[in-house]
Amino acid sequence: MSFSPYKVYTQYRPDIAHFTPFSERIYTLTHSDQTGDLFLTVSKELAFDQTNEIRDEVFGWWSLQPNTSVVFQGRVLVGTNAFPETQQDIRYQIFMREMGTALKGIFYGERWLIEMNPFLSEAPIWIQFNSNLAKYRGNVYFGKVKDYM
Repeated sequence: MSFSPYKVYTQYRPDIAHFTPFSERIYTLTHSDQTGDLFLTVSKELAFDQTNEIRDEVFGWWSLQPNTSVVFQGRVLVGTNAFPETQQDIRYQIFMREMGTALKGIFYGERWLIEMNPFLSEAPIWIQFNSNLAKYRGNVYFGKVKDYM
């Protein structure tokens, strides 16, 4: 799926204000397979009410490190015992292929925040792939935020 800014819809929950610090913002990105639309929810908590049984959402947040640097961290669910290995393999491949589009959607939806805090564009991106199978589990580096702006 290619990225189109016209297909990103951002919803700010009532617990998020314009001045809410970046470190308190949590992102839930979902999408429509039919339209290719991306739906970004910004809140102080994960928006599980926006997820579905397919569980193909991307969660993300800013993390302050002890050395005062910032990292953008995310998480996806590749599978559990309820997912056969063949399905997990397909999910893993899709997440790897589409993560760039997902990250563009998140950072486009919060572009004003990054423009107001330019140091965020230098943040490295680490996405945790969760699976009960070791070959689909781990942290994957996806470059820096500026690579998706």
